[in-house]
Amino acid sequence: MFAISSGAVLAQAAGATAVSYKFTLDPAFKGSADAINLTPVQAYDEAKGYGFTSTKDGNEQALAVKVAPGDYRVRVTLGNKKAASRTSVWAEDRRLMMAPVTLKKGETKTVEFIVNVRNASLATSEQDAAKAPRVGLRGDEATESRTWDDKLTVAFSGEAPAVQSVEIAPVTARRVFMAGDSTVTDQGGTDYASWGQMLPRFLQGDVSVANHARSGETMKSFVTSLRWDKLLSEARAGDVLLIQFGHNDQKKQWPRTYVSAEQSYPAWLKTFAADAQAHGMKVVLISPVSRRSFKDGKINNTLAGYDDAVRKVAGELNVPFIDLTAKTATLYEALGPQVSPKAFGNGGKDGTHHNAYGAFVIANYVAQTITDPQSGLDLRAAPDFIAFDPAKPADPQNFELKPTDWPIMREVVTKISGN
Repeated sequence: MFAISSGAVLAQAAGATAVSYKFTLDPAFKGSADAINLTPVQAYDEAKGYGFTSTKDGNEQALAVKVAPGDYRVRVTLGNKKAASRTSVWAEDRRLMMAPVTLKKGETKTVEFIVNVRNASLATSEQDAAKAPRVGLRGDEATESRTWDDKLTVAFSGEAPAVQSVEIAPVTARRVFMAGDSTVTDQGGTDYASWGQMLPRFLQGDVSVANHARSGETMKSFVTSLRWDKLLSEARAGDVLLIQFGHNDQKKQWPRTYVSAEQSYPAWLKTFAADAQAHGMKVVLISPVSRRSFKDGKINNTLAGYDDAVRKVAGELNVPFIDLTAKTATLYEALGPQVSPKAFGNGGKDGTHHNAYGAFVIANYVAQTITDPQSGLDLRAAPDFIAFDPAKPADPQNFELKPTDWPIMREVVTKISGN
């Protein structure tokens, strides 16, 4: 059983009221005296501003609360007095917030993390003050995605999840932004996953991870859809921006957004970096993840030229560079042609987009660089962080996440290609 009490108003954000919440799970847990009962069968109620949005026939319990855009510190107490438990904690569109927590009967553990919440509206419009512009949402973003609504969603899954209490309060936090495509975005469909949604697990819980990447995006479309405007509108001095494009930018069959590796692509990278730095952000450039394209046991670099462009621009601008093209090629080759499909979505049939395992290990590679003191980013790794070696990958059948930990959410509405 859940119980909830809504606390005092703490802040104002984007014209809406930001409030604190206290939830109590389990009648044996002594929560606030004014708490009201809320069970998982009670769907989200717009008037009340709280309730469950769990996926039908899924394996999660997804609790949503109405909040203003911003960052929120979530404090969760886990455990069960009567039985052992294993709980995985996710936020919004399946962002992994920490390692699964396994507790013995009677044990409890309290964890904290920060969740970024946003909607599609831009706060101001210089051209038309009477009508604020909105991000051009696509596919099921406007109707199904938990990323672009006015709610904070925290979900629990696992073999035997046990949550005693949840506290939510607005907070001002340093942000780690991401701009990119489908290999970076928070995937909400079936067995697909991207490294961006796994990244929070590897960072210390005092930062907010704001993933603005979206499937199908190019650098040009990221601008024309106003996603870039939205990201910059939320940036503050000292925030970090991770940029990874290339997969769609190289498509000549998309003439409106195609950019050449030799000229246009590096120019766009420099423009993005200049915009971000003008806002006081620290920029990290990342080469695109490799496709699983084997030839004689080696990965064929289908992104040749685009990875070099990122490397060269990062050198010219003297900003951190992460060579995911090379690291992921090493990963796939280490797994081999027969096992490497176990890192990819659609049961391994997809050659570009990853599943939970692939996304998890790639996020670890990103975390290694951005938490390195020599990067100058001043980001810290999670206390239990262990760096992975792409040449010696973890067993896809036996890594930190079990199949029962992975929340089964919505079906993929638009087929994701494997090219």
